[in-house]
Amino acid sequence: MLRKVQKLLEKKTYKHYVLLCSAGVDSMVMLETFHRLKLPCSVVHVDYGLRGKESTEDAQFVKERCEAINVCCDILQANLKQQLHEKGGNLQQEARKIRYAFLAEKLANIPESIGVTAHHQDDQLETFWLHLIRGSGLSGLSGMEHVADQILRPFLSVSRASIEQFARKNTLTWREDLSNQNNQYLRNLLRNEALPMLYQEHPTLRKELLLLMRKFQQTHRLNRRLAKELSAKWKEHQEIPHGDLAVETTVLIEAMKELGIEPRFLSTMLELTTLEPGKQLLIHDKLRLIQGKKSFKLLSDKPLERFQFTVIPTQSLPSKFDAWTWYLNPEDLMEDLELSSYLPHETMMPIGLAHEKRINAILKAASIPKHERDQWPVLKCGSSIVGIPGIAISHFFRANLQGTSFIKITFVQC
Repeated sequence: MLRKVQKLLEKKTYKHYVLLCSAGVDSMVMLETFHRLKLPCSVVHVDYGLRGKESTEDAQFVKERCEAINVCCDILQANLKQQLHEKGGNLQQEARKIRYAFLAEKLANIPESIGVTAHHQDDQLETFWLHLIRGSGLSGLSGMEHVADQILRPFLSVSRASIEQFARKNTLTWREDLSNQNNQYLRNLLRNEALPMLYQEHPTLRKELLLLMRKFQQTHRLNRRLAKELSAKWKEHQEIPHGDLAVETTVLIEAMKELGIEPRFLSTMLELTTLEPGKQLLIHDKLRLIQGKKSFKLLSDKPLERFQFTVIPTQSLPSKFDAWTWYLNPEDLMEDLELSSYLPHETMMPIGLAHEKRINAILKAASIPKHERDQWPVLKCGSSIVGIPGIAISHFFRANLQGTSFIKITFVQC
C-alpha cells in the first residue's frame, strides 16, 4: 500500500502538504504514510463540538500524535451545533464547508502547498451510489479525482480494508467516531448495511463499478474539453447557432455553464427555436439571448471597456504590492487571460480571507457604489477567477515569493 501511494505522490511533488485529519484510522494511516515518506507536511483538525467530551478527546489525540512525530498541528474549535441552531442548514454540508475553509486558509499562507484528504476507494464507491440515488449527471458519477481544486487524494485507489490492515500491522492507534454508526445519514446507511449486502451477493461489483467510474471520468474530461471549445466559439461570434443545441447533452450543458447559462434554460431555448425571431430570454442582468432565424444572439453589457491591462514577464517582485498591479506565477496561467463580467453566484477567496465571498460582496466591502459594482469586471484565466482589478487577487493565484520569474499584470481605467 505504501509503495502505491508513494508512486502517486512522485508524479507531481509539492513543497508542503497540509493534511486534513480526523482521529479515525484513515487519517492516522495518511499521517503515518507522509511521516514515513519524510514529506514536508502539517496537520489541520476541526473540533465541531458535536460530541462533547469525545470531540475534545479526538482533537487532543490528533495533537498528541502530531507532537510525537514532530508535525505541526492546528486545531479549529467550531461550535457547529450552535451555528445550525441559529442559521439552520445541513449538518454534513456545513461541517464540510467549515473544514475546507479552514484548510484553504492554511494553504493561502504556505507557498506551493496542497491540501490532502484521506478519501479512499470505499469513499469513492459510496459517493458513486449517493450521486446515483440523487440523480446526478456524469460529473457526479465520475467520482472524485486524485488531484482537483487544490486537494490531493492519494488513497483513492486503496481500499478501506487495506488501510485497516496497514494500521493493525504497524500497531497504529486511532479513535472511532460513533456517529458513523448512525444510519439516519444516507452515506452511513449505505456503508453499514446496504453496500455490504450488495457486494456479498455480487463479489465482482466493486471492480466493475471502479472500471465504470474510470470510463465516466475519461468521458467527462473529454466532454469538458469539447465544451470549452464550443463555448469559445460562441464567445468569439457572440451567438449560439440553433444547430449546436443538437450536440450531446452533457457537452452542451458544460458549454452553457462556461457562459453562465444554467442548464434549466435549455428546454426554454429549444422551445424558442420553434418560434418567430425576436423573442428574448433573460439569463441574468448581464446576459440576454435574442432569438434569430438560425441562432441566438448573445447580448451583454459592456463593462469591460472601462478597463485595459498589460502583461509583461519580470524577474523580480516589488517591495510593496497594490491592487492595480499584480504578479502571477507563469505556471498558473495555462489558459488565456481575459476580462469578463462576473455572474451573481460567482465567488473568490481574496488573499487575507479564510473563505470564499461573492464578487458583489467583495466590491461592496470595498465601498464600490452599487451602480458601479454591476459594471465591474473580473480577470479570468479560463474559467478560474484570478481577481478583481483594483480590488483583490485570488489567493490561488498568489505569487510564489521564492520564485525567479513572474507575470506582471497592470490595469488601467479608461
